[in-house]
Amino acid sequence: MKGTQTEMGLKGLFMANSEDHLLLSFTSEKLYQLNRKEEAQMVKEKSLVELGHAKGILEKLVKYMGVNSMKEWLNEIKNKKGDDVKEEFMLTCTVYLLSKLLSEKISDIKEKEELTKQAEIYYQKAKEIYEKLLESNINVA
Repeated sequence: MKGTQTEMGLKGLFMANSEDHLLLSFTSEKLYQLNRKEEAQMVKEKSLVELGHAKGILEKLVKYMGVNSMKEWLNEIKNKKGDDVKEEFMLTCTVYLLSKLLSEKISDIKEKEELTKQAEIYYQKAKEIYEKLLESNINVA
């Protein structure tokens, strides 16, 4: 599957689901802060659906390409720079979720800890970019 349109398509879907998951999760938090609890819960549920989609896609990628190939992809994404704030948000969300989910698949304790720490850092970066997007009124959808 390596190098195929299927691989590229699945990776693209994973990236979109990662972005949607955090976008909805952060939006849910904002709604909760505004005391719009029902809306916040609905948006949170949608974010969990996106997370489920991303997990399923990653399972397929790992099955056909292996964990090491996904770690290589993670490093590629980390080294990319977005052309604009929206693309930077998508890349940051992808690094976060890919790090988080890969950490659950790795048995080496040191590597697991590194991926977990990286996920935490990229989660905070994604949150900061989300705030920038809100401030600038850029349509992230």
